[in-house]
Amino acid sequence: MNIRFSLIFIFLCSFNSFSQFNKKESARKLHTKTLIHIEKALNYLEKSQQKENDSIFRLKGEWGSQMSMNFWFPLMGGKNSEYDSNCFSVATIHNILANIYLQYPEYRNIPPMLDLAFDRIMNYQSDGSFNFWNLLPPTKPHKWFEKEADQFTRRPNNYPLPLKFIQKAANVTNDADDTAAGLLAIYLRNKIKGSPIPDSLAKIHEIFDEYTDTNRNNRMWYNFWQRQGPESGAYLTWLGEEYEFSKKWNPVQEFFHLATFYLPISKMYPNAYEPYIPYGSNDIDPIINANVLRVLSIYNNQKSIASKNAIAFIKDELENKNYNYAATYYPNRYHIPYYVSKAYKNGVVDLAESCELIETYVLDNYKENGYWTSRDLINDGDSLQSTIFAVNSLLNIRGLQTPASQQAILAGLDYIFSKSIEENDQIYWKGGVFFSGGTVVRHVLHWKSDAVTTAFVLEALINLRMQLERKYPDLSRDI
Repeated sequence: MNIRFSLIFIFLCSFNSFSQFNKKESARKLHTKTLIHIEKALNYLEKSQQKENDSIFRLKGEWGSQMSMNFWFPLMGGKNSEYDSNCFSVATIHNILANIYLQYPEYRNIPPMLDLAFDRIMNYQSDGSFNFWNLLPPTKPHKWFEKEADQFTRRPNNYPLPLKFIQKAANVTNDADDTAAGLLAIYLRNKIKGSPIPDSLAKIHEIFDEYTDTNRNNRMWYNFWQRQGPESGAYLTWLGEEYEFSKKWNPVQEFFHLATFYLPISKMYPNAYEPYIPYGSNDIDPIINANVLRVLSIYNNQKSIASKNAIAFIKDELENKNYNYAATYYPNRYHIPYYVSKAYKNGVVDLAESCELIETYVLDNYKENGYWTSRDLINDGDSLQSTIFAVNSLLNIRGLQTPASQQAILAGLDYIFSKSIEENDQIYWKGGVFFSGGTVVRHVLHWKSDAVTTAFVLEALINLRMQLERKYPDLSRDI
């Protein structure tokens, strides 16, 4: 590995701008380029945010994302792509922008975006937790011979769901991932407004501690396949009650329910207008665990009974080097490095050993032409999105402090800059896969968004700006 790192370092030094100029002069040029891209990317997000409701098809305060089927799949239908409104995309952008504003309040176009986005995020909240989709009237009644449905259901607002089974299955329960993002939005909102955090949020750990991989008479088949759990003690994905076997779970029973999934006798069968947990089984995902740990750290909440188990679960997955499959809902192999390193950067110090593994993995998988790739099934390798996640990961861990990390970051940034799309006073990046349907459709059903990808780039550029100005304080005085 040391030989490979040396070769990478020599290669990068021969091509990177840092080798061509005095380091401070190179830093100054990179700093100027970074500031220009930040400003124009913020302009893009400002212009692309939805300013008014368009019935239920596009909603005020959000940024667009595409829900896409990449090819035909049973029950889901054929290849298709439609605009989708969901909590995860708007909360992701809101939280990145809020953190930028807290670090650099000079960006005065951010607060109006936050005001619009925050109101939209809160529409996904119910009973103290958050859902992925909006609560909307069903497109069709969920029961046979039902003339008119008078109940609301969680569902995509534009993507057509062809069968009653899928329409009922889309009505998912609230989840830990969107709840972590929503709670973070509330925290950042109060911090920006200078308001104290409400006393009711002092016990947010209880939301997640109620659903952990402990003493369960059920198990998700995907976790069984990936050898995750049981009894990991980590946080579960869904904030609802799963099916319970009379005795401990076993593969024979699981196969029976899978074989009869289309019948009401199966645990996997979704009931009309009732919140649904996919396959009737809760699951564990290392990224979702990292996101829960992150929001607990930001709230300075150290009361969770599952935090140590979550940290151990994440470390086990990283030691297994199962970056392609370990995350149930995040298919890009650099999703795990990005989210785990982000939790570490935000105070989850017990993830230090995991981040050492991540740094080694990211540097060891660096491509000589200046980028990283995921598996071919993920948006043809998703080289731009993979590179953005990889660069963010390195910035979160050691950043510019070591030669290997610094040179890989700078080369990755060159690739990211080369993929920018400029229109008038705006710059954006083409959307890559930021989420998937998970399990059997994690390579089939994807969410992409130019706005979300642009926000991920902004996050990296702001982190870079901060590190450059820390290393060369004169840069901040030149603005």
